[in-house]
Amino acid sequence: MKVSLISSSFYPAIFYGGPISATWGLSKKLGEKEVEVYVSTTNANGIERLKNVNTKSYEKVTKNVFVRYYHEQIINMFSLSFIFGIFSDIRRSDVVYIQYLFHYTVLISLLYSFLLKKKIILCPRGSFSSFTLSNKRSWLKKIWLNIFISPFKNKIIWQASSYLEKKDILSRFENARVVIIADGIDFESFQKSDNIHSRDLVKKYTNMEFQEVSEVVFSMGRLHKIKGFDVLIDAFCIYVKDNPNSKLLIAGEDDGAKDELEIQIQKLNLEESVFLIGLVNFNQKKELLTNSSIFILASEFESFGIVIPESLACGTPVIVSDKTAWKDIEKNNCGIFVKKQKEHLSNAFQQIKINNFTENNCKKYVEENFDWEVILEKFLQLITKS
Repeated sequence: MKVSLISSSFYPAIFYGGPISATWGLSKKLGEKEVEVYVSTTNANGIERLKNVNTKSYEKVTKNVFVRYYHEQIINMFSLSFIFGIFSDIRRSDVVYIQYLFHYTVLISLLYSFLLKKKIILCPRGSFSSFTLSNKRSWLKKIWLNIFISPFKNKIIWQASSYLEKKDILSRFENARVVIIADGIDFESFQKSDNIHSRDLVKKYTNMEFQEVSEVVFSMGRLHKIKGFDVLIDAFCIYVKDNPNSKLLIAGEDDGAKDELEIQIQKLNLEESVFLIGLVNFNQKKELLTNSSIFILASEFESFGIVIPESLACGTPVIVSDKTAWKDIEKNNCGIFVKKQKEHLSNAFQQIKINNFTENNCKKYVEENFDWEVILEKFLQLITKS
């Protein structure tokens, strides 16, 4: 079987965070199961272009996975070679798997897939959320949905990454065929990380040395207002008054909010308590997740949030905003599902200390529900059944 995977960006474009690692992970696992995956993508990586990638033809990157990075003349807006090349990519495939929604690559791919009568699976990655639809050019998104997406709505199998995303899709297209398949992680790859003392961990990632560090609270994501880092910092400001030796580390590439967050940290006199540590690679992420006391996700919206199962795979409990799809963490004894308000988040910091969130419970929940072996079986059923 040949799958044409079409995405506006692809690994190693890690600027875009979790969806990139999830799509890359799925591609590798499909290849291991003898499914040929041909990824048609662009060389966009945020506001820059990827360097040293093949923009002329497909290149084998791992077993049964081939990638072509179409060159964009205007980053995130236009690629002439994609428009003319994607037709033949789709024609050679058995299934077309499209990522995202509000991007020209989606429109062109849907049109060609329809003309070629291909099976279409579309993963919108949170594009139907009320936050996304009401934020930034909402009028254009409504036009896009009504004119460009609606004609294909019943020809598409919609992949939702959570029950929240399924609800959002059906609120727009009530008769749509929606299948919930979450993103997966390689559970085993998050095991056996070295243990580092909290003080050494902070020194390594901030270049600042403290006599005492009682705990490290960790958060991660692109620095964008949707991630709620401003609320998290306000909550930590309350918490640190009674826990002065606690440190908050926030990892992620700037996506428009870094300057405001730095000003906020200065105004609250948190320069020795809260640190923006920039983009981290996989090994650094695993090290931080393993050696932090808590991971927190305070997002305004997440259709999934792959860093949650990554944290739990490391045995680290989580605090998660109720704007996300992670309400099951409490009944699985893995963390706290809390209102996205500074007082509630601050109280959760205190509460998580007295709860019996064991490492084994965290790992068991992820391994049984989000390891690639579990997720891949669901995806294979989706692409192979008629």
